Amino acid sequence: MKTNIKLHQRIIHARTLLLALFIGLVFSCNDEEYLNEVPLDFYAPENSYITYENFEASLYNMYKVFRSNFYETRDAFRPPRVNMTCTDMITYDQNSADFPDLMNPHSNWVYTAFWKPCYQIIYDANVIIGRSEAEISELSDEQKNLVQAEAKFFRGYFYKMLADIHGGVPITLVETTEPKRDYVRASRDEVYQQSVEDLKFAAENLPSITATNDARVSNLTAYHALAEAYLCLKDYDNAIAAANVTINDPATALMTERFGARVNDNPIPGVPWAAGGDVYWDLFRKDNQNRSSGNTESLWVIQFGYNVTGGGDSGNNNGGYRWETCSAPRTWRIKVDGKSFLPTANTYYGGRGAGQMKPSIYFYHKIWYDSGWDIDIRNADHNIIRDLMVNDPNSPHFGEWLIKDQLKIFKTRDDTCRDYFHLVAKILSMGDHPSDLWTPDQTVPGSIVMAGGPANTTYANIYQIRLAETYMVRAEAYLGKGDKVNAAKDINLIRSRSQAPDVTPDEINIDYILDERARELAFEGNRMQTLCRLGKLVERNKLYNTLNDLYNHQNLWPIPYSEIQKNTEAELTQNPGYE
Repeated sequence: MKTNIKLHQRIIHARTLLLALFIGLVFSCNDEEYLNEVPLDFYAPENSYITYENFEASLYNMYKVFRSNFYETRDAFRPPRVNMTCTDMITYDQNSADFPDLMNPHSNWVYTAFWKPCYQIIYDANVIIGRSEAEISELSDEQKNLVQAEAKFFRGYFYKMLADIHGGVPITLVETTEPKRDYVRASRDEVYQQSVEDLKFAAENLPSITATNDARVSNLTAYHALAEAYLCLKDYDNAIAAANVTINDPATALMTERFGARVNDNPIPGVPWAAGGDVYWDLFRKDNQNRSSGNTESLWVIQFGYNVTGGGDSGNNNGGYRWETCSAPRTWRIKVDGKSFLPTANTYYGGRGAGQMKPSIYFYHKIWYDSGWDIDIRNADHNIIRDLMVNDPNSPHFGEWLIKDQLKIFKTRDDTCRDYFHLVAKILSMGDHPSDLWTPDQTVPGSIVMAGGPANTTYANIYQIRLAETYMVRAEAYLGKGDKVNAAKDINLIRSRSQAPDVTPDEINIDYILDERARELAFEGNRMQTLCRLGKLVERNKLYNTLNDLYNHQNLWPIPYSEIQKNTEAELTQNPGYE
C-alpha cells in the first residue's frame, strides 16, 4: 500500500513539474520566433542563399532558365523562332500568316515570348542581389561583388531586351515577396539607363574572359552589352569606349584561318558541301564555338550537350537547339517523278527538318548581289547550298541535280515553302548528328533515323554574342556620331574576313549596317529585337517581306493585356495603336 502511495505521489510530482515547465515555456517565448518555421532538411529561401556555393547554384540556374526559354522550343511565337519570324529575313513561316493580327495585347504569346521569361530572369537576379546583402549571407566582399556583377549582368541585359521589344516597362530592383498591383511604366530611356547602370557594374566587376569558363559571361561580354545600351541612349562616345574594351582586349580577335574539328574532312561524292571549305563554315561546326577550342571570337556561348545531364531539354532535343527543325526544308519528303529523292533523312541534307521557316529573297539573293555574290565566302556553295543532288540509288534520277537539271518537284505550296528551299549550313548539324542517330546502312552517306525529336536538332553550342557583332555595334555608334569613315573601317574588318569587297564611307547608313548584320549574323541573336530597337521592323517588312503586312504601330510590341488587367492599383499604360 505504501509503495502505491509513493508511486502515486511521484506521478503527481512529475506532472506538476511538466505543467510548470510548459507554462514557463509558453509565457517566456517570443510569439513571432515561436511560429517561425526554420527549414532544416530541405532548401527554402531562408537557407538557400548563405554560402558562396548556394549563390553559384542560383547563378547557374539563370543560365538554364535563359537557355530553356530562348533556345529549347520550336513554338512559332517564342524564341528562337520568333526572333526571325516576321522580319525581313523570313518570307514564310508555317504559322506566321496572321502574325500582324496575333501581335495584339490579348494574345498569350505576346506574354510568353519575351515579357514573361525576361521578368522571370529579372526576378531571379533581384533575389540574388538582395540575398547577397542579407546578414545571413556568408559571402566575403569579393564574392559578393562577383555574385552581384553576374546577377546585374542578367538584369541589365533583359531590361534592355524588354525596352527594345516593348518600349518603356516597369522597373523593379528588389525581390517581390507579395502580390503587387501598382506597377507603372518607366520611359524607354529610363529602362535603358537602368540597363547601363547594371551592365557598367557587371563590366567593372566580372572576371576577365580568360579567368572564366566557356559557359559564363565575362567582363568583355558585359562591355559589349554595355556598348549596346549606350547606343540605345544615343550616347555614342561611351558606346564606342565600351566596345573598344572588348575589341582591343588581347584575348579577343576575329577568326581568320580555318580551325577546329572539321578542317581535314574528306570530300564526299555527290555532297561537295559536306566538308565545308572556309573559316566562316568552321565557326558553326560542333565543338568549335567555345574559347577552349581556340575560338577567340566567342564572347558568350550557350552550352548544349547530347545525353548529358543539364545539357539541354532531353524531352525534346537531347542536348541541341531547334534551328534545324525550324529552318531546314523537309528534303526527306521530296519526290521526283514519284520516286524518293532520299531514302531517309540525311545529316548533309538538313537532317529531319520540318520546313517551318523559309528565308526570304532578301536573305537568299539581295544582300549577296550587293556584296559580291561570287566573292563573299558567307555566300559560298558550302555555306548556302542552292542545289542538291538526287541521292537515292533506286531513283532513275540518281546523280542528277534539282536545279541544274531542272527536275520537276514543285507542284504544291508545300513543295516550295516546306519541302525544298536553300540550306543554310551555319544552322544545320551537317555531319554532326550523334553517331547513334546514323543508320547502319550508309550506302547513302549521312543517312540518319527519322526520329522526330533528336534527328531534327542542331547539335552545336550557339553564339549569343561574338566579336563580329561588337564591330557592328561600334560601327553603328560611329555612324550615330556622323563618322562614316570609322564606321566603314569596322564593317570592312568583318567583310575582309569574308573576302568581300570593301564598302565606302559614302555607302554607310543604318540600312547598310542592317544588311551587313544579315550577312554576318543571320540566325544569331535576335533580329526582331534589333529591328524593334531601331524602329525599323515595319519598314523592313514592307520592303522585303510583304506577306507579313504589319500595321504602322507595330515597331513596338504591346504590353500584355493580362498584366494591365492585374494591375488594379495603378495605370499600366498601353503602347499607341493597341488601345
